[in-house]
Amino acid sequence: MKKQDDFSVGGALVLSVIFAIMAILSYNSDKSGNPIAIIPAIGVVVGLVMALNAKSKASDRKARKEQQDIFSQTLDYDDCFGNGDLKLYFNSQKQDVTVCATTNDGRNTQVVRDFSVTETVKTDSYIVSYDATHNKILRIKTNNGNILLKEFNLNYTLKKWDVILKKSTPAVKAYNDYAFITDDVNEFVTIVTPTSMHLHRYSDIVSISYEENGNDMYNKSLGGAVVGGLLFGGVGAIVGSNTAKAVKNKKIERMAIKILLKSTSEPTILLEIYNSRNDGAILETKKDADKIFYEGLMKEVTGIKDIFSIIIDMVDKNNVSQIQSQQISTSVSNSVADELTKLVQLRDAGVLTEKEFQEQKAKLLQ
Repeated sequence: MKKQDDFSVGGALVLSVIFAIMAILSYNSDKSGNPIAIIPAIGVVVGLVMALNAKSKASDRKARKEQQDIFSQTLDYDDCFGNGDLKLYFNSQKQDVTVCATTNDGRNTQVVRDFSVTETVKTDSYIVSYDATHNKILRIKTNNGNILLKEFNLNYTLKKWDVILKKSTPAVKAYNDYAFITDDVNEFVTIVTPTSMHLHRYSDIVSISYEENGNDMYNKSLGGAVVGGLLFGGVGAIVGSNTAKAVKNKKIERMAIKILLKSTSEPTILLEIYNSRNDGAILETKKDADKIFYEGLMKEVTGIKDIFSIIIDMVDKNNVSQIQSQQISTSVSNSVADELTKLVQLRDAGVLTEKEFQEQKAKLLQ
């Protein structure tokens, strides 16, 4: 989720009208030539410049959309995803995808073969398309009409794991600038970030935590209870005594999710949700605009938290089932051993003949 700073043409014109009225009122109330009356007039000029800028951007968007419309008429496709800047055209029969990125006066295209789309999602800055048939992922974005495409093939890692995949329908979701592909049948999760791709078994996930300004607000781990103060059910709500007040007066410099793994080569995956150094100023929730933006970010945090909380619950349940199976197996083994001991004692005491002993032993072992 990104801050929307652009004004529409209408918004900029309204701003200009407000400043114009202020300028007239200032002039009528103070005709002495006080320089302060000039300030609203400057606002009018700024508003008009903003309106022209907004109009130019709208015109550019229209031109890029027209480029896409013209190009789409030359293609044979049965599904598409994207907008005027960047669009993917899927052909299920040929099993390929054509990527088109546009500028105001041209376009660039690229074709990816052996790709049968399962689902496509949009993050803050790029598109992720998943092919469950070929186990491929495409991460695509545009930079001034240039296509930046990265293809990930999951088969390389799955082959190392010696995994035989069962038929499944993985879920694909996007939150903030990240995409998540979860396969509950084969129990693996893929995390696509702006710079990399992470593929892990569910059993590799140790814990998930959420941090604000470096402080742990929520933590859930394998075999453990939920720890921390964050209540994800209600946006921005905090468990504790100072719920509403805490949200209203927050100053947020950094928001991040940390995923701990059973791996020495990659022990942690850090997903940055907001950073004032990269995304803009410090968020102050006492300001209405910042509060709304923070609540939107918290919805994304909730979505990511839910994915990994469910994974941890599934792994915990599997672990409990395995322990119970081992206990039952051990109990049965102990019971058989006890019965065999009794049979030996009865045979040695002459109560059972050797033939009777062997018959009872065979029944017991069966």
